[in-house]
Amino acid sequence: MITGRTYCGNQLPPYDLPKHKTRMTIKSQTHKGDGFNELRFEDELGKEEVFLHAQRDQNNIVNHDETTRVGNDRTERVERDETISIGQDRREEVARDESVGIGQNRVHEIANDDSLSIGRTHRITTGKDRIEQVGNHRQDITKANHMVEIGGHLEQVVAGHHNLKTGEAIRHTTKVYDIQVSESLTIRSPAGLLRIDGAGITLDGLALSFKGPVNQQATGSNRITSTSGVAEPGEPICLSCLLKAIADGHNMIRMEGAS
Repeated sequence: MITGRTYCGNQLPPYDLPKHKTRMTIKSQTHKGDGFNELRFEDELGKEEVFLHAQRDQNNIVNHDETTRVGNDRTERVERDETISIGQDRREEVARDESVGIGQNRVHEIANDDSLSIGRTHRITTGKDRIEQVGNHRQDITKANHMVEIGGHLEQVVAGHHNLKTGEAIRHTTKVYDIQVSESLTIRSPAGLLRIDGAGITLDGLALSFKGPVNQQATGSNRITSTSGVAEPGEPICLSCLLKAIADGHNMIRMEGAS
């Protein structure tokens, strides 16, 4: 039974002497191979080090708590895959900046809620497509201005209602504006309304004012009645004057208002 060994001329230490006189080393060679396992202590002032080398695998088992404290920088490199399994909670705190670089894909799966709080600006840059799917409700709140710029087309499909309410004004600028409804269209203001439905076109207002000549075509006829004796541009005309100017009484335009 060998209980110890002293280095001598035939049994030299792993490192040259006296160059590495401050090192204490436990080193073993791989059986039928060129590898080794090593535990080394360096005690040179300013170069103190604990070095551990595993030729193949290394397994650490801690039955209770483990604490690691690094006074300066830390570098960790995994040549292939890494798997971390945590039985309960996890908390990570970074005092300053954090940068994450991913060479290919990234997948996040969250069973319940997810909260993101950003103190200043949030930027998202997507090189190609972006798909966002919400299983239930969605609410966006913008305290100041909201600007959307689209290089191509915009299509919206709403199964239910679409309500738009603004405190000031709505302005649309386009080449062609096409509105199609299957039942009725109503434009309403405090002074009157314009309604287009199955019964025809209804104009209802306190006063009706037209600028330019008025052309009216009766239903089922190619005859066009043109009225040139309308009021001066900008001045309202009464309903009786308008009805007198329209010769055919079977038209699809009904105008209502104050006489």
